[in-house]
Amino acid sequence: MKLAVLTATSTAVLIASAASAAPVETTQTKSLEDSSLSLKLRNYYQDRQLKDFKQSDYIETLSDSSKRTVKNHDKQLAWGQGLEINFESAYLGSPEAGIGFDFSLYGGLKLLGDKDRYGTTILKQDTPVYDATKQEYLADQSSYGKLGLANIKGFAGDDQHNIYAHVGWISIEKPLMKTYHRLTPTSFRGAIADAKLGDFDLYAAWTDQVSLYNHDRMEDFTSAKPGKDGRSGVHTKIDYLYTVGGSYDHESGLGADLAYAESESYLKLYHANLNYTFLLAEETSLQLEGQVYKGKDNGDKWKSDGTTYGGFDKDANLYNLNARLTYDMVSVSASYSQIKAEKNDGLGYFDYHLAYESGHDYDDLGYSTKRQISDFNYNGEKVWQAGVHYSFDNLGLPGLSMGYTYTQGSDIEATNMTDFRDKYKETEHNVAVGYSFQQKELKGLSVTLLYAQHKADKEISKIKNKDKEGYEYEGMTDLRLFVDYTVSVF
Repeated sequence: MKLAVLTATSTAVLIASAASAAPVETTQTKSLEDSSLSLKLRNYYQDRQLKDFKQSDYIETLSDSSKRTVKNHDKQLAWGQGLEINFESAYLGSPEAGIGFDFSLYGGLKLLGDKDRYGTTILKQDTPVYDATKQEYLADQSSYGKLGLANIKGFAGDDQHNIYAHVGWISIEKPLMKTYHRLTPTSFRGAIADAKLGDFDLYAAWTDQVSLYNHDRMEDFTSAKPGKDGRSGVHTKIDYLYTVGGSYDHESGLGADLAYAESESYLKLYHANLNYTFLLAEETSLQLEGQVYKGKDNGDKWKSDGTTYGGFDKDANLYNLNARLTYDMVSVSASYSQIKAEKNDGLGYFDYHLAYESGHDYDDLGYSTKRQISDFNYNGEKVWQAGVHYSFDNLGLPGLSMGYTYTQGSDIEATNMTDFRDKYKETEHNVAVGYSFQQKELKGLSVTLLYAQHKADKEISKIKNKDKEGYEYEGMTDLRLFVDYTVSVF
């Protein structure tokens, strides 16, 4: 069993797995009963607010060195209703090989989202545009509908040795290339293959376009380097992304995985994980995990002519250690991370985004100290975390769970910045409450509440916004409430 050290908030994050199905059992054409059609509804509310602004506006310096006054955007608010219609066909073929197809439609309905409250990325939203009259950035939030998945799939092999493949508009859920949901999932244009060889699982995925969870079309990947591509037409196109890797899971409790990902002329990522689960007693287990992430520049779309467009200059490392003790319905976790990600004349961070404009939320990483608000991945940062999670099944409330996590980062340091030579710190509190309805008539219905409170030295916000004179804050809160309901039509 592969170890995945869960923290309190991770119980509330829903991850969509890549579409696959079990091998067929007869040589006859499969009937409609062997295909599946499901509906998934997600109602999502988010309220995010910056705290402790020192003034109500700031002075922004533009690329032509001119300046203008901008009102602080201290609140982000949105509410929407999402819908997924997911069809997975049966496989046509023999017990050893078959083909089929998957098809999905996605949509998001705006329930609340004003122009001056953009930023949560729940709804479809335009690029913010400066309004000189109001002296602030505005962006429309709107409903959307789109094609989600549309791919041809095939398999070959048996239970112990097989391969599954999808080509077309696909889902990718791998250690270095994956997404979390908003109202609807992200889709990729490309191909993915998963192979099983006994205790080993191998995979490879390639993509050249992405349809983000809150946009209604496929888009090119881009870097932050100036150019003429991307959604706003001001960035340089990245032609492709790919990832390969594999994992080993043994019945003894030992697990390991290796992963590699690359984006054309932009970034390379490496990942290694080793974990073990000790069964201490009938209801008691201890999970230990160690993992390392490494990032490396991959060409002139990351750095050229002395300018770095990513989060670090040449390379970066992130080390993460995790432990989790579980007894009955209670689990206690502890984690530690350390980061090195230098960026000259700036505050570097471990940048895991394989692309820029279209990539800030699909390429997530799974290290435990990454939180709801902060990634806790700044240069020099040492991160400590402790959490507790409890399931109320034995107290007569099956389906109810609660968790709390506290994370603290220190020794954050900028590189070669005269005005910022100190070491800085940040903290975050996370609370998660979840309930899955147990009644037969409400099967598939769940409610999740996530609340985070982040605080950091104000110098961090000043370094990250060097072109905004007077723009500084010391904290942020983030409230997320979502209700999920999945129903199987057939």
